[in-house]
Amino acid sequence: MSCGAPMQDEEAAVLGARQEGLAQVFTQQADFAVATGATQLPFPANAFDAYPDHPSGAASSCVQTQRGVDLPWGFSAPTVNVLAPRAKTWLCFVGPGWNHNNTNPLPVTPTLLANGEDDFEIAFLRPVSAVGLELLTNSLAQHKVTLTFTDATQEVFEDAVLDTGANAFEFVGFQSSKRIRSIFIDSTGGASQNEGIAAIWTAP
Repeated sequence: MSCGAPMQDEEAAVLGARQEGLAQVFTQQADFAVATGATQLPFPANAFDAYPDHPSGAASSCVQTQRGVDLPWGFSAPTVNVLAPRAKTWLCFVGPGWNHNNTNPLPVTPTLLANGEDDFEIAFLRPVSAVGLELLTNSLAQHKVTLTFTDATQEVFEDAVLDTGANAFEFVGFQSSKRIRSIFIDSTGGASQNEGIAAIWTAP
């Protein structure tokens, strides 16, 4: 029986988190929010109105992949840039009403998808201590996540640690003792059935 402040292992058990190297991995958004104080980055209110280009028609709008998406949405001084470096041409916000039969589940709010392989790189113009993601997963739900820190070192998280389910909205979060400069999400099969990012949380 212990008293006083919980030990690190006890905290992990309470929060449903797992310590992996320098970073702690979370699979529940509520636990992540309590532990990190992270706040959600604004996305556009309407996917179709976000950009003037609509190569995929209704319920979406897109930007060239090399430009990427700046966040928080609507801010004059962005702090985050999202890229899809392995996509063909477009990085898109897709919302309810998407009808191309290549996404399951369908987005319920504006969600980032790419034309082609859905691998995403998120760069933090102001490095962060924690980042959380709501992923829209495909039927494979296989991911590898790489954190790059401000000292140029990296930490890689394999699919077994992330524990994402198929065809669902799944949360994964990371809190690190080193400042995080970027995160790369490597998915599988996104060129056949989409993977996406429905929300991003950060803590300074």
